[in-house]
Amino acid sequence: MKKVIYILLAAFIVGCLSYPVSAKLNRIYVIVNMDDAPVEIIAFSKYKYEEENYISSVIEYRNITNRDIEALAITMIYYDAFNEKEDGVRGIATDLMGAGKGYKGTWSTYGEPNFVKTAMAFVNAVRFVDGEIWKADRQEVIEVASKMPELYFLSKTEMLEVEKK
Repeated sequence: MKKVIYILLAAFIVGCLSYPVSAKLNRIYVIVNMDDAPVEIIAFSKYKYEEENYISSVIEYRNITNRDIEALAITMIYYDAFNEKEDGVRGIATDLMGAGKGYKGTWSTYGEPNFVKTAMAFVNAVRFVDGEIWKADRQEVIEVASKMPELYFLSKTEMLEVEKK
């Protein structure tokens, strides 16, 4: 009888401990690379040490030009379970990016990470060492992103404009 009680107690404890983990949304990460962008986003994912009040992401990217870059802005936007904008951040990197080289960055924004269902990232702007600046066409970003199955809801509304630095 004691053995049965211990087994039931163990099953109850395991069930209680696993509930919060299974209750979280399964986050989807979507990369929107524009054809004319001088930087390609290779990977976009959750930062392994995401804190309770901060949505944190890791992005791997590569300078796909034959020119050095001195500043890069990547926009990350997070949507909740109802496809409404939870938060967004424009991550800026100012380390010299050599031609053809790959890099990694981690950015965080204040927000509730457990509510985020969909996350998207795209290259927003690039400054080359000679002073030339490339900027993404926002309408084109919306058009490309809304054709992706995970971001279909962007075709109905422009949810790209609010960013934090």
